[in-house]
Amino acid sequence: MNTVPRMGLPVYVCILLIAGSLLIPSFSDSAHAQCALSICKSAPEIVVPFDDEDLVFNFSSTQGDFSTLFDLTANSECFFEAFSGSDLEIVEEPKPGWILDDVVCSDSALVSVTPIENGVSLDCLGGTEISCSFINVRGSETNIPTLSEWGMIAVAGGLGLVGVFFAMRRKRMIQDA
Repeated sequence: MNTVPRMGLPVYVCILLIAGSLLIPSFSDSAHAQCALSICKSAPEIVVPFDDEDLVFNFSSTQGDFSTLFDLTANSECFFEAFSGSDLEIVEEPKPGWILDDVVCSDSALVSVTPIENGVSLDCLGGTEISCSFINVRGSETNIPTLSEWGMIAVAGGLGLVGVFFAMRRKRMIQDA
């Protein structure tokens, strides 16, 4: 009769420890690193105190399925947020009469900053602090044609009139022949 040698409890424990260290992600991994973000609002054309208008800009912060709405007053205090991992999107909602001119973020080797429409997308690679400033300038809601656009309109109209002139001339030549 063949007997199979029994492995002792220490061998099973070692196998479980090795398998666990390979399958369970490390908590010191950069995916769990916390980053601190400060978001500031700047409108250089406005002087504090404000000219009888309260300039409050609306923002949204989205990471995965979690969203936060917050407001920032121009040239005032900043909004602070802690985040970890990737794909944190900070977006400024359009405000009538204002155009988002630029988003300037402080340099950090541990935070990846990607520009998106009306905001930025941030990826935290390691525990650090970063600051982003949203800069707005006054703008108009409607596009006013520039001189070059008016020139294009005038040229198109002139070419249309020249085309009508030559069509009439050709029609007369055909009738006279």
